[in-house]
Amino acid sequence: MIELRKTTLKYQRGPGVYDINFTIGAGELVFLVGPSGAGKTTLLKLMYADLLPQEGEVEVNGFITSHMRSKSIPHLRRTLGLVFQDFRLLPDRNAYDNIALPLHILGLQRKDIRERTYAALDDVGLIDRAHHYPRELSGGEQQRVGIARAIVKNPITILADEPTGNLDAGNSMETLDLLTYLANENGSTVIIATHDYSIVSKKRGRLIEINEGRLLD
Repeated sequence: MIELRKTTLKYQRGPGVYDINFTIGAGELVFLVGPSGAGKTTLLKLMYADLLPQEGEVEVNGFITSHMRSKSIPHLRRTLGLVFQDFRLLPDRNAYDNIALPLHILGLQRKDIRERTYAALDDVGLIDRAHHYPRELSGGEQQRVGIARAIVKNPITILADEPTGNLDAGNSMETLDLLTYLANENGSTVIIATHDYSIVSKKRGRLIEINEGRLLD
């Protein structure tokens, strides 16, 4: 479960977010929608504790970030899968190694890493691209590697920040289809931040709208 209670974070420049209140239940598919600069990325960063609220509380998967010590943040992030607009793949590692990296950090055995990495590659349809480097992959394929890296830990919650922002229309729908599948079939809570209302209209999911740092009714 994710709950924001009277959450406020003010920037010296830009709108920040103000008095945000909402609850997202387990297994929900949620679209966080608003124009660029509305506060979507700020809300996601509050959820994965890259930012901490100045007022109010943020509770994510049993962790209350405003009460957390810095050493507890990695424990929160182990429950999360993060997907970014700019993919954030390591250019000197192939698809397999990019996906396997979180499992190495967690200290899993080599056999478990191999099994889970290939399962994630299969989920995103990239078994045949496992040993290709990011420069050898299309934008859509790079984003699927990013999604595989997010799901390989079997996270409770997936946070996707503008995951279709650098993709064409076809790849955007493929990415959205994949994230929707993860919500429907794997039982993950999936939160997708996007400014593209046309994409959201094609999928069933809860809509949370934000503009200038405030939720819209």
